[in-house]
Amino acid sequence: MAASTAPVRIVSPRRALIVLVIVCALFTAMGVVVLLLAPTQTLNVIVGTGAVAFFGIGGGSAFITQWRRTVPLRADDDGIALGGGGRIDWADVDRIGATTTALGIRLRRYDAFLASVPRSSGYTAESLRASRAQNAGWDLTWPTRLLDRTPGEAARDLQRRRPAD
Repeated sequence: MAASTAPVRIVSPRRALIVLVIVCALFTAMGVVVLLLAPTQTLNVIVGTGAVAFFGIGGGSAFITQWRRTVPLRADDDGIALGGGGRIDWADVDRIGATTTALGIRLRRYDAFLASVPRSSGYTAESLRASRAQNAGWDLTWPTRLLDRTPGEAARDLQRRRPAD
């Protein structure tokens, strides 16, 4: 089976982020209105400035940061790149499959993957072995809520993208 040349991107649903932006925009607008109604009253300045700073600046930066993290998996000719950092070469992938609640990947060996992930990720050989024991034989899993398609469709799409040996 010939592999597709286009990378497969599995994107997390972004509905919650859009709701976050709307809520932050409303509270920021209310903060601006409070400032405009009585800019000389101390309480209005504190509340208005706090709302604009927290919801406008804080909410905006949270949105941008989270939007960038909504691609948990990207598969291309070389392997699978994880959104949080790290890469799995196709040669290290033993199986790709799904349960009713999650997408799973079983690795042949951990060394190259562990060398590619940031230390802050929390992945270790021990944690991957524990994951395999807990998650129906899968070393790495992604729950349905993090996928833009069913786990079965995601597994099938990744399997189709995998180059023939």
